[in-house]
Amino acid sequence: MNAHEQIRLRIPEEVGRLMEDRGILKEDVQKVIHHAETTGEKFIDPSIGRSLASLRPGRVTFWVEYNAAGEEYQVHSAYSHRMEMKRGVGHD
Repeated sequence: MNAHEQIRLRIPEEVGRLMEDRGILKEDVQKVIHHAETTGEKFIDPSIGRSLASLRPGRVTFWVEYNAAGEEYQVHSAYSHRMEMKRGVGHD
């Protein structure tokens, strides 16, 4: 079993439909959360206790809004895009 597969998710029905419509798999969400929780690479909104994290395992970047809920992670939203940011491009 891969480490990300141990991430337990709580996905409300509405969010599950949204993920299905957007072609986002449960495994994609698990990978994003696992990456965020092991690297600390995430945005945190302390006023509502939620995190926003992303992962680009290939050509698609996945974003997940979530919070820890005991031994699980509550998923509030998930989306993806195919845009790529370029860094350090200078102009003379």
